[in-house]
Amino acid sequence: MAGSSSSELRTPVFNGENYEFWSIRLKTILKSHGLWDLVENGFDASDPTKEKGKEEGSKAAEEEKSVTAETLMKDARALGLIQGAVSDQIFPRIVNEETSKGAWDILKQEFRGDKQVRSVKLQGLRKEFEHTRMKDSESFSVYAAKLFDLINQMKNYGEELPRERVVQKLLISLPRSYDSICSVIEHSKDLDTLEIQEVVASLKNFELRLDRHNENSTEKAFTRKPKCRGCGKFGHMVRNCHDNQSVQKVNYPNQVEETGTLFYACNAVTDVKMSNSWYVDSGCSNHMTGDERLLIDIRRDVTSKVKMGTGETVQVAGKGTLVIETKTGRKHIQEVMLVPGLEENLLSVGQMMEHGCFSLTMVPATQLVLRASVTHSLQTWHKRLGHLNDQSIKMLANQDMVHGLPSLEKDLAVCEGCKLGKQHRDSFPAESTWRAQSPLELVHTDICGPMQIASMSENRYFLLFIDDYTRMAWVYFLRNKSNAFECFKKFKAMTELQSGHKVKSLRSDRDGEFMSNEFLTYCSEA
Repeated sequence: MAGSSSSELRTPVFNGENYEFWSIRLKTILKSHGLWDLVENGFDASDPTKEKGKEEGSKAAEEEKSVTAETLMKDARALGLIQGAVSDQIFPRIVNEETSKGAWDILKQEFRGDKQVRSVKLQGLRKEFEHTRMKDSESFSVYAAKLFDLINQMKNYGEELPRERVVQKLLISLPRSYDSICSVIEHSKDLDTLEIQEVVASLKNFELRLDRHNENSTEKAFTRKPKCRGCGKFGHMVRNCHDNQSVQKVNYPNQVEETGTLFYACNAVTDVKMSNSWYVDSGCSNHMTGDERLLIDIRRDVTSKVKMGTGETVQVAGKGTLVIETKTGRKHIQEVMLVPGLEENLLSVGQMMEHGCFSLTMVPATQLVLRASVTHSLQTWHKRLGHLNDQSIKMLANQDMVHGLPSLEKDLAVCEGCKLGKQHRDSFPAESTWRAQSPLELVHTDICGPMQIASMSENRYFLLFIDDYTRMAWVYFLRNKSNAFECFKKFKAMTELQSGHKVKSLRSDRDGEFMSNEFLTYCSEA
């Protein structure tokens, strides 16, 4: 059986990476050979013939000696499997080990790490798991493999995520194109009992449907049109060419070649380019436009291609969001392709159904007509000519110096704009009416704050004192406005001691910090 197992199981080679996966696979191989207990627990290699209480030629000693020899052989076989399962770069680390347990423990200690190292690695895996998202250009199969690889690594480091957490991560980390299937799963299934395999299978089937839909419908949305040999335009034959018809062009729909797509039918009906018109197309796979000005939030990481009516394959320049105005308010249409050279705007019925059917209320076109009467008044021409005075305007009219200026006889009324423009402010006096005659006779003070950012000392206010006579200024920094009274007492004591004068008057904005009972009492007593 052992020989049969060895021929079936392929020994993995460890090169220094993915130790957890390698150890699991090699552990399975060792178990299949019945050698794992020996590698995990080791054995006592002491010579049984030297133990006390046993006779050298006894039958028990011979049996125990035979068992020990068999154990040594099994250990050598396990050591050989371990040595054969490492690369030439890793082998020197275990070359001097004579037991399988010793070789295994060395590799485990170096590449698996101690508890602290494993904790750091596990924290990094948690962070990567939380930030993992499926990209628009990424297939679900590739994303699922990457996600489950992270989950298995976390499990190997001692943290096994619950099934509900994995299901939630799968559903919330998918792009917007999967919103419809995620909504179906969330509303039709119990997420607490839903199996992971069932979710993965549903999402893979949905991905296959999306791929088939995009491959077939995107190319069929643009049907090749015949080219007119007369005018060189696409969409009609020379016998139906508009340039060859001498009568007024009426019955346009009869001139259209049947193509099966609404887009090119409308293109043949009219030559007027209406960038604000959108055609609802049941055969188009995606919303498309050629006008970049209609889209917002354009993403350029799109690799799709579409086939034009001329047979030319065009690279999609990006995807964006279309904002439209309806009777019920502003609406946003997501995932609109920007196709250079596309002259019409297409709305895909299939894509709208994937995001949920909805009613579209069309706003009828309205014509706005403005009616105005022309008046010739002196006030009007006064404003037109840059608020020119009435005498100059009359002179221009009488001498016919301005084309279209009629004869104006009435006097100009008072113009509010001229009146405001000619007003001026009274000048400030050169000197104030009263100034202090000695230091500290009048002190100005105010508090500024709180500042949005505190200083290194956690101060958010500053208190300013200015002597009216000397213009000397003192600044104190405060954590709270309530500290203003203590700062004033320090300022008063310091300045009176230095100058030999007394503070006689204190002028402030009468804010709360200067109007407290404690402050007023101190000033009255001083």
